[in-house]
Amino acid sequence: MILRKIDYHEFDEKPNYWVLKGLTLEKINLLVGKNATGKTNTLTRIGWLGNMLAGLQPQLLNSGNYDVEFSDNIHTYQYKLSLLHQKVQGEELSINGEQKFKRGSDGIGQIFSAQFKTDMDFHLSPNQLVVSSKRDAIQHPFLEELAKWAEGQRMYEFASKLGQDTVFVVNDMNNVVVDPRNADSVIGLFIKGIQELKDDFKKMIISSMKEIGYELKDIGFTSNRSAFPPIPLTAGANGLTIFVEEQDSKTTIWQPQMSQGMFRALSLVIQISYNILKKLSTTILIDDIGEGLDFDRSSRLIKLLIEIAEKNDNIQLIMSTNDRFVMNAVPLEYWQVIQRKGGECQVFNYRNSKEKFDDFEYTGLNNFDFLATDYLNSEWGKA
Repeated sequence: MILRKIDYHEFDEKPNYWVLKGLTLEKINLLVGKNATGKTNTLTRIGWLGNMLAGLQPQLLNSGNYDVEFSDNIHTYQYKLSLLHQKVQGEELSINGEQKFKRGSDGIGQIFSAQFKTDMDFHLSPNQLVVSSKRDAIQHPFLEELAKWAEGQRMYEFASKLGQDTVFVVNDMNNVVVDPRNADSVIGLFIKGIQELKDDFKKMIISSMKEIGYELKDIGFTSNRSAFPPIPLTAGANGLTIFVEEQDSKTTIWQPQMSQGMFRALSLVIQISYNILKKLSTTILIDDIGEGLDFDRSSRLIKLLIEIAEKNDNIQLIMSTNDRFVMNAVPLEYWQVIQRKGGECQVFNYRNSKEKFDDFEYTGLNNFDFLATDYLNSEWGKA
């Protein structure tokens, strides 16, 4: 199941109000726009929704109103959620137009029981969501797909360290516990992947890094104390980091010695490879994709990610950028152009602005110029 549509607004009639309109998504998406147009905000709000539906957000939003649509090619799920002061004001779900549950601000509502084939009354606390609180594969199986979407969502901030400045501390190598949703837990996820997936995991990582432009012959993890700055460890615990060996060098490159660009690419490849080999349905959110990489490697990384999304039916890719190299590497058909006026963000794409996107193809300009010339709003674009 993938996210197809989202309309969102928060802090209505307040100075800091923010509105997102018309975001209709495909399997592969690139959010583009000038600085401060709402690209990161959009990814963050999608991420928050996933965390809340999965029951992983300690507190609900202070203000937020979602109207979202999901699809599994057979069923269309419409989910609405309204939040204020960290309490639910309203929540409802319809599948193919048929209401499955609805509740109000008092927490009282009705939900369909598949076992008894009738609506059942319920009463939840105002800080609990139906999707995460009433999940029951027998009584309410229709909640499973939403919950699985939420659990499979992954958010990566490519401009961040992505775990390079962390050490994975483990007391028992036979019981490696890691949060796969935490992008900074990449060392632990790599260790878990090696244990569960064996050589297939390592081979996929090395192959993917080669496609990006990093020729590796080996990758592994180490407890070598000289490989990272000293940190206090409890008795019996191991502090582990990642190392790589390149094809044309006999020198081992320890995690702190890798360039930021190389480690960001490696971290992303490790985490996505794990999801693929575990056959997890995943919505991959990547903010500032390609940041810190040169043009060639940035373009190769984009190409790899698009190929992964195209080959795997269970993966949806939603990236953001304002980098011209990235824009030129991604076909316009995948673009989501965000424009902001005040606190309102409108999204234009090939589905709702087909004529303008098609006309631009005849100009002979590169993709970046579609944004740089403000083609959507210019007289040229209106011609």
